[in-house]
Amino acid sequence: MRLSIKISRLSNFLFFLQKIGGLNLQKYLVAKNIDQLLFGEDESVIWGQIKKSIGKQGIKRLQKDLSLLKSTFAPYWRKESKNLLLWKKFFQSSQSLFQQAIFDIKNLSGVTHFTISKIPIYLISDPLYNDKEIHMWFSWSPNKSFIVVEVASGPETPNRLSATSILAHEFFHLILRENKNLFSQINKIAKENKKILTKLSIGIPPRMFLEELLISSFIPEGYLGKKHFSNKINICRTIKNSNNLLEWRRFIAYKLKQTAKKYVNEAKQIDEQYLAALMKFIRQEIK
Repeated sequence: MRLSIKISRLSNFLFFLQKIGGLNLQKYLVAKNIDQLLFGEDESVIWGQIKKSIGKQGIKRLQKDLSLLKSTFAPYWRKESKNLLLWKKFFQSSQSLFQQAIFDIKNLSGVTHFTISKIPIYLISDPLYNDKEIHMWFSWSPNKSFIVVEVASGPETPNRLSATSILAHEFFHLILRENKNLFSQINKIAKENKKILTKLSIGIPPRMFLEELLISSFIPEGYLGKKHFSNKINICRTIKNSNNLLEWRRFIAYKLKQTAKKYVNEAKQIDEQYLAALMKFIRQEIK
């Protein structure tokens, strides 16, 4: 099982221009989710996706404007492409630990067959991101799924296993969707508790907020992160009425650490009892 890590000059070019304000892609693209159009197996795929959105004339206008901005991107790319290669080597070197975590995630999700190598992982350099941590997100559809890893611009050598645990967190989202019954159960609980979750999940759909807490109860903040990547489970006894997602993730991971340990070590699938325990701690904090 090899990770399918991609470094696309075109994706990085378009991302770079969006970040520095060099080009407003909203002016050209009419798709609701522009980000999904900017990533593909190769440049021909990306251009094909964009063409489907804006047509031949739109492509010509976009490519003409992009050609005027290439000189701005070239020196940045010479430096940052090397940084992205370091990240690629880092993730490849930690694949053994990653595979062990994925094995546990499959058990927790009740999923037997999921081919990691079929999920592209796109490495992107963020010219404005100064945090030492990295940002990741996933995109899912029945026909196309991928993960994007946004790393800070700079020469820092990646040597922290925490990054791999965050990558495992993103794969957890995708693997979870392979178990339609479990995924439906999560949706059902989110709808039943919509009022509570909406109060806490400012800017995040209630179902996604619940899913984030569920996955984070295992990794990276929870027991699975500790087991495979030596992540620390932070002590967090209470966060009364907070609407900060990171605080909630740490709180739930701390409260469910023994339960999560039991499920992982006994290879148990996430079930109604686990989800009920999660909701119990949420309700306790909003009284």
